[in-house]
Amino acid sequence: MSHSPENMAPNQPFTVQVQDPESGNVSTHPTNDNIQVEKPAGPPPPPNGGTRAWLQVLGAFFLNFNTWGLLNAFGVFQAEYSTGLLSSSSQSAISWIGSIQAFLMLVIGVLCGRALDAGYFYSDIITGAFLEVFGMMMLSICKKYWQVILAQGIVVGIGAGMAFIPSVAIVGTYFSTRRSTAMGLAAAGSSIGGVIYPVVLRRLIVQIGLPWAIRVMAFIMLGTLLISISIMKPRLPPRKSGPLINTEALKDPVFAVWLLAVFFIFIGLYIPFFYVETYALNLGISANLAFYMLIIMNAASVPGRIFPSLLADKVGNLSVMVPAVLFSGVIILAWISVQAQSSLIAISVFIGLTSGSIQAVLPATVPFLCPDLSKIGTNIGMTLFAAGLGLLIGNPVAGAILDAQSKGSKLDFSGSFVFAGCVVVAGSVLLTVARVLKVGFAIKKA
Repeated sequence: MSHSPENMAPNQPFTVQVQDPESGNVSTHPTNDNIQVEKPAGPPPPPNGGTRAWLQVLGAFFLNFNTWGLLNAFGVFQAEYSTGLLSSSSQSAISWIGSIQAFLMLVIGVLCGRALDAGYFYSDIITGAFLEVFGMMMLSICKKYWQVILAQGIVVGIGAGMAFIPSVAIVGTYFSTRRSTAMGLAAAGSSIGGVIYPVVLRRLIVQIGLPWAIRVMAFIMLGTLLISISIMKPRLPPRKSGPLINTEALKDPVFAVWLLAVFFIFIGLYIPFFYVETYALNLGISANLAFYMLIIMNAASVPGRIFPSLLADKVGNLSVMVPAVLFSGVIILAWISVQAQSSLIAISVFIGLTSGSIQAVLPATVPFLCPDLSKIGTNIGMTLFAAGLGLLIGNPVAGAILDAQSKGSKLDFSGSFVFAGCVVVAGSVLLTVARVLKVGFAIKKA
């Protein structure tokens, strides 16, 4: 087919020459004939870079800062509540606050993944930001346990879920060749939040009290969430809202085993984050230094999120995640023998490194297992549901074991950490099965 605009009068219609593939004859048609030049269907491929793409990473960084980062700081709330506002409540009861927050943050992702597929990005992220800030403001005036559950557990949890899902669903559509790197950089926001928020909370509690310390946190959340709202933009056009659950993916043995592995991993993965400060206080470490154990753990997860993500782009996400999960389980089991300050610092660093690696490559693994990007929101939502269910169960069970084994003021963490370590190791075994089902026993990128 060729165009013939040469020697045409100004008002002469543009013509198109078409060759018959059978006879070889060439016919000329004006553009007002029923001949149309087909345009390529679908959106262009991911840019894998550029200003707009990296702005999505920055926006996702602040979303993680205010969702996972806030959850990573719950160890400070656990210790503060147990000695102050909720001192009459058991460790298990207090851990339910953070577990409900985590559960809703991840499970709401199932609904929000569907909403993002349907094109409701801005409605989702704006509502989520409002609920997070509003929930924290209400938390600052809470006096009773049920009020804290409602404000921090439910309202903040729902808001965090609505704000978190765009951080993985949107970034994943802007990158293909460097998806793990981009998501790892975005996920680093949760570690930075887990460092900054505990410091802000602890320092301000001493100076202005818990209520105003929480309000300052809410203002920080408002400012950083507004940055995400202003710079993030979905790349793919709205799609017809699919089913809440991708049943086709559930029929795939690889994805089914993957969901089961994620469930087991998250039963035990966050138990150290919830209880490390309380554990340190139980060893007789000073309150100031005990508080920094959580900071050390979250700070160590920063390189744990970035460098494994760079490696995952070369060797594959599962090839990074399987050993990271196994090491996490072994380290949690080894925690039972920790009796000295130096040992606790070392093991906190290792837990931060390995847990950061898991969380960084987790979302990027979903597109590898289920390559259909049109259903990425739903598939990630299903993964988050499995993780959230694990979080909902794990921390209160560990708290119940702790309450049952402890005598008086001396806490016995051995049963809690055996429970946590065993379920995480079981998760690593299931991940290995998923990898073998996907690519076999061959040493290759997976």
